[in-house]
Amino acid sequence: MVFALGLVALFAAAGLAFDIGRFYSERRSLQNAADAAALAAADSLIRGGTTSDADAQARAILATNLAHGPNGIVAPLPPATPVYAAGGAGDPTQLTNGILISGGDVRVAIQNTIPYTFGRIVGLSSSVIGAQAHATLSGNLLPIAVRRYINAPGPNAGATSPCPNNPGDFMAVFATADTACLGTDSDNSLRTPPSAGAAFDPTNPGSDPSEHGPVVQILGQGAQPDNGADFRGFVVLDIRDFQAVDSQLYYNGVTPSTSPNTLKSLEAGWISTGYPGPMFPPVVSPPDPNDQVAIMSGNSTGVAVSTVGTRFAPGDAILVAVYPGAVMSIPDFTLATPNAILLPATGTLASAGSFRVGRNQAFTGQVTLSTVADANDPANPLLLGQITGSTPVTYTPDPVTPSLGAGTLVSMSNITTNGATPGIYNLWVEGQAGSPYLTTKYAPLAVEVGTVGLDFTLQTDVSSVTSAGAGSPATLNVIVKNAQSSAFGGPGVHLSLEGMNAPLPSGVSATFSATTVAPLAKNNSKDVSATLSIDPGGLAQGTYTFVIRATGINGESPGLSVTHLLPFTFNVGTGGSSGNQQYVDINGFAVMRIAAIDSNTVSAYAITPVIADMNDPALRRGQVARLAPW
Repeated sequence: MVFALGLVALFAAAGLAFDIGRFYSERRSLQNAADAAALAAADSLIRGGTTSDADAQARAILATNLAHGPNGIVAPLPPATPVYAAGGAGDPTQLTNGILISGGDVRVAIQNTIPYTFGRIVGLSSSVIGAQAHATLSGNLLPIAVRRYINAPGPNAGATSPCPNNPGDFMAVFATADTACLGTDSDNSLRTPPSAGAAFDPTNPGSDPSEHGPVVQILGQGAQPDNGADFRGFVVLDIRDFQAVDSQLYYNGVTPSTSPNTLKSLEAGWISTGYPGPMFPPVVSPPDPNDQVAIMSGNSTGVAVSTVGTRFAPGDAILVAVYPGAVMSIPDFTLATPNAILLPATGTLASAGSFRVGRNQAFTGQVTLSTVADANDPANPLLLGQITGSTPVTYTPDPVTPSLGAGTLVSMSNITTNGATPGIYNLWVEGQAGSPYLTTKYAPLAVEVGTVGLDFTLQTDVSSVTSAGAGSPATLNVIVKNAQSSAFGGPGVHLSLEGMNAPLPSGVSATFSATTVAPLAKNNSKDVSATLSIDPGGLAQGTYTFVIRATGINGESPGLSVTHLLPFTFNVGTGGSSGNQQYVDINGFAVMRIAAIDSNTVSAYAITPVIADMNDPALRRGQVARLAPW
């Protein structure tokens, strides 16, 4: 009797295991069908289909894949009205049976009812088996920047449509081939935007060239910009922001020290897989710094051409970035630190010395100068009104047009004091340029009120340090020396760290190995006064200017207060002034169709106009469909 009862239980368990295996097979079959349907719908959108077209394509793929289920029971197609889990109506993640298509997002959920075989022995009749698939359109941006204009600004004298596609004339790459030579880089009224049109056969000039753009070199030989820079279309999507020499941002493991060979190999890899991001925000004018992208030298482009040939073939559509057609250099100006000036306690200093304002070749604007008090020193004479006048320092010229090389000389004059306390204090010379980006720089100006017999100097072993982020401190050495042969004396010099004329940003921690130091001998060239360690905490990636403040009461009788300020650059995950200097301004995105690939160059033509937002549906032809988590 016991054996008989045990045998029943054994058969029941075996039967349930059999049914569970059937359910698992059904689940796998349904999942394969849902995945295929979601990808098919997304591909339909990429080909330019409507939402209805994509829905119909998904249902056709489902019908084919569901016709031969592992249990011989054909699953029904999803209902036209989506079904959601209880309480989840309208929430795409709660879809249980149906097809949802929104923009480039596709969700497919299917169900089938499978009866139990042996489970009926224990009262089980059937089980609802379901599967869900989610597909999205990925930007698939390639690290290729294509000239928007060739031989800009135009126009071509006597140009008429159809255009001859002459690379020696003005050409708007993202207009139809027949109208590309008309107008200028700022007047597109005579041109027609390109569209997909018929597939173009470059060996047959009569094959409908009017709907898409002219065939141009986009990578490698022939893709050089108008200004003759060593660039052939291969960009570094992982290095951006060139508004200043120390502002570059790095992504996907790239650092300022990444070697050129490693960098070009990484960027070529994105041709094979599509760039993972972070993607670009919609392009604005004037360009956002995020739209400034580093370039690879022309002799680094061969690997990119080879990789394009491995993945793509003529006729394939690709998503590219677009730049105006000229390589840029970082526009930058410099403020030299003025020599210290000697002020009377009361009176006017007619001539206070001079300093220089310089620029690089890319800077074309003017710099407006002004004077700012040391806000972190409550005894600062400008804060206390002891340096008077609405413009406490007169700068000549102001604004100044910087020159190359040594820079333009700017004189300082007409500084008036009224009852200022003797000592050494600091002002800030502020230089501000409004073009092409609002850029503000500061240089410390030491002012000695009265006569100060004992002073010290403040310096560091480096002018810029870099931290990888929170928990990765950056260190530098601080050296404080006597300015004269006689010792500074007094209780010592106190060291602290602050922001640029502001408190230290929240979360940043600074530790000196010694916060009060005795100045080293004037001629000491080896010893270090203190080591400064800085942890950025939660400080965002970027470049910051921090200031070391050194303050002491000297050994004179009575002792006089002496303060010196020393700015330096603190980078969080960014490069310094030794980083890339040349870049292209990305001013849009477009889809192009490859016309030809050889060992030296890739040629293509536009099938969309330039579009500011790379998520725009008009760019779908250059995207790819990928399965995504539900």
